[in-house]
Amino acid sequence: MDKTLAPFQRYSPVARLFHWGMAAIIIPLWLLGFYVGRIMPHAATPQKALLLLIHKEIGPFIIILTVLRLVWRATHRPPAVSSDIPEEERLAVQVGHFALYAMMLVVPLTGWVRSSVHGLPIPMLWVVDLPPLAHKAPVFVPLVNVLHQFSSWILGILIAGHGIAALLHRYGRKDKVMDRML
Repeated sequence: MDKTLAPFQRYSPVARLFHWGMAAIIIPLWLLGFYVGRIMPHAATPQKALLLLIHKEIGPFIIILTVLRLVWRATHRPPAVSSDIPEEERLAVQVGHFALYAMMLVVPLTGWVRSSVHGLPIPMLWVVDLPPLAHKAPVFVPLVNVLHQFSSWILGILIAGHGIAALLHRYGRKDKVMDRML
C-alpha cells in the first residue's frame, strides 16, 4: 500500500506557520510557568518576578494567535486524513485537536482571570495592559490559581500526547502523517 502523500495533502504554509510558531511560544511558556511555579523557591525574588512578568506578557497573546488560527482553520480546509487510519483513530484526532484548541484558550484566559482577581495588571507584549476580566476578589484567588494550574497540566499532557502520536506515526508506522505538518 502506497503511504506517500501528494504535496497538496500537506497543510498550507500558513497553517504550518501557526502550528510551529505557536508550539515555539507555548511550550517554552509552559516550561517557564512550571519552573517559576514548581522549581523556583516560593519566596519572592527579582529573578522570579522577571520570569513571571515574561510569562504574563506573552500568555495573553496566545489567545489572539489561537483565535486567528481557528479562523484560518474554519476558512481553509485541512488536508484529508489518510484512508489507512481507522475510524476510531480519526475520532481521537478530532477530539484531541478540539481539546488542544480549547486548552490554548482556557489556559491564558484563566491566567488573565488569575491576575484580575489578584488585582494585578494584565500586560501583553510590553505594549498594552488588558482590562481585568473580574474584579479584585482575594477570596477567589486559590480557586483561580488551581484552575490555571490544572488547565495548564491538561494542555501539557495534550501537547505531549500530540507529539508522541506524531512520532509514533513517523517512526512506528513509518507513514507520512507527520510530513503533512513539516
